[in-house]
Amino acid sequence: MVSYTDFVSAITSVVALLWGGGDAPPTNLGIKVLVEGDSPVVDIVAIHGLDGDRERSWTAKNDSLWLRDFLPDVVPNARILTYGYDSATRGRMQLSDRTIHDHAEDLINKLMIYRRETEAQDRPIIFVAHSLGGIVLKFALIVANGAHDQHRVEHKSIATSTTGLVFLGTPHQGTDSTDLILLLLKIQSLLRPTNKKVAQHLTANSEVLQDQLDQYNSISRLYNTVFFYETYPTPIPGGLSQVLVQKHTAVVPGAVDAEAIGLNKSHTGMSKFNSREDDDYLTVSFHIKTLVKKALESK
Repeated sequence: MVSYTDFVSAITSVVALLWGGGDAPPTNLGIKVLVEGDSPVVDIVAIHGLDGDRERSWTAKNDSLWLRDFLPDVVPNARILTYGYDSATRGRMQLSDRTIHDHAEDLINKLMIYRRETEAQDRPIIFVAHSLGGIVLKFALIVANGAHDQHRVEHKSIATSTTGLVFLGTPHQGTDSTDLILLLLKIQSLLRPTNKKVAQHLTANSEVLQDQLDQYNSISRLYNTVFFYETYPTPIPGGLSQVLVQKHTAVVPGAVDAEAIGLNKSHTGMSKFNSREDDDYLTVSFHIKTLVKKALESK
């Protein structure tokens, strides 16, 4: 018979599998430059998902970090940054008490400061966000667009500089899979600390996500957007598998200047590419290159 401890241990690994990345080390946070770029004229900023990490979440099993190792071949004039935030739901004795809104505020502040210190505050921005990272990004853009001359004027530069968005498996309307995540976290909480503060807002028909959509729809027209969705299931307990973020929720309803594209990947696999020849990498990198071109044409 399987012991209760072994069962909970197995459940812990499932949570990591579903949302990808493992525990985010508290020291691996904020903005990190992956590639300085050749006379950079645009910033590409990557944002990981739940239980993610600013580098591991983008790294394949062969240690290829495509943002650093492959993408510069396609956009050599881009500075490529990655942003880390403490989105851990379990695995440490002390877990962050921050909400999605808190992470969004932190993203805006850290990016604004970094761009100012490097004298790049007017450089166009392309964001690449995986899973929960896309929810954090949208709240950040809502905050930035709400800035004006008398209030948070420095945040406004992020809103006005952003031209393109790439969403990878972001549950814009929530997902039924989150109910399973919350159940597993409840079980784990009997033996170790867990944090449901972020995950609880990703459920299907979440009021938080619906409110966000209402606010975001008014500014979505400002950005050229590509929505990528998974077409392969992710393994779950019991020998089953499930598509975690379905196509209908991986797209913002009514988004203007947007395109939806399926990738031949599972939810956790769609942010990692083994080689430059990966068909999905070629698709994603082509659209990033196109967004960079549009950003420079609009300057």
